[in-house]
Amino acid sequence: MTITIHLSECFFQINGVEFSFPIEIGQLKNILGECRQSVLKYNTVYTWDDLGLLAFSNNRKLAETLYVTFYAKRYVFSPKRVYSGALLVNGEDARAYYTTHKNKRVKLFKEDKSGALVLNGMRYWFDVEDKQIEGVEVSGYAEPEQAALPARLKVDQAFKHYEPIWQEWIAEIVKAVGEDNAYYNLTHGITEQNVQQCKADANFKMPAALLNFYKINNVDYNGITSAFSFSINDWQYDLIPFAKIKADWEAIQSLNNADDEVGVGSFSDQVKVIGYANPAWVPFAEGRNGDYLLYDTDPSEKGDFGQIIELQNESWQRNVVAESLEALLKNEIALIKAGKKDFTFILES
Repeated sequence: MTITIHLSECFFQINGVEFSFPIEIGQLKNILGECRQSVLKYNTVYTWDDLGLLAFSNNRKLAETLYVTFYAKRYVFSPKRVYSGALLVNGEDARAYYTTHKNKRVKLFKEDKSGALVLNGMRYWFDVEDKQIEGVEVSGYAEPEQAALPARLKVDQAFKHYEPIWQEWIAEIVKAVGEDNAYYNLTHGITEQNVQQCKADANFKMPAALLNFYKINNVDYNGITSAFSFSINDWQYDLIPFAKIKADWEAIQSLNNADDEVGVGSFSDQVKVIGYANPAWVPFAEGRNGDYLLYDTDPSEKGDFGQIIELQNESWQRNVVAESLEALLKNEIALIKAGKKDFTFILES
């Protein structure tokens, strides 16, 4: 049997018969023939082995999703053959259309690396692994509701200079990485609730500079990496989401012992030594290996308030790597502009 699945601006058809999701299982059987059934924990899968097609149903009556298989897998419900029919978008082969129309792709979730083609209240979501299209998921599509953004907090006059620096940093990262990259995790600036949560712990003091820096923009947490990072001594330090700063500060302080003098000789004379880490050092970027960049609010007589310290966990190095947050940002922007920032992992992942 030859199957043609066609999505256009005007219709969705299987072998010339128009459908919309959810589709009755009986209607699919009328078009595709009989199939086998696999009852799983959360849904039921209908498999057309010779056609390379799957249908997923939550109630065994209606199919919410149709899956077109282009790569053989070994699940109990996987079809014995891959799909050999036509899968079309506006009359063109769907895989070719997907490749040549990158600007048409819609991300269905924050870290969606492949994206979907959306037309006429329907979507083709492309299941891509190692740059190979393993299948296409076909289902209905509803525009997600846009949550109202919280009111943007006013930046104190003394820190207004952070605003153009943020804008320039964002512009350079967009040029290098693109806003659609999975690791482009920029988000709205912090809320009043974030500020109050910081004030709730008398032992922790958020520096005004960092507070105002995050009023402008923030980042979402990504467990792997972030496009918003700082290059220091051949290492990348990812910007920490504001809500995570206090937890990271507590983790660093848990290693502190005022009587511990191991490695103190490796500390810069610009920093004030208090055990493993001075409680007045506030982390804002992490190396994902126990190393951090810290904002210093208690420098030695030779140091400067607001200097940036690189805390190296294993080597006990505590070096001043920038005289201020502003200087650190400007240096990072200069590296990107000069092509000296390595985005290879972010671009190839």
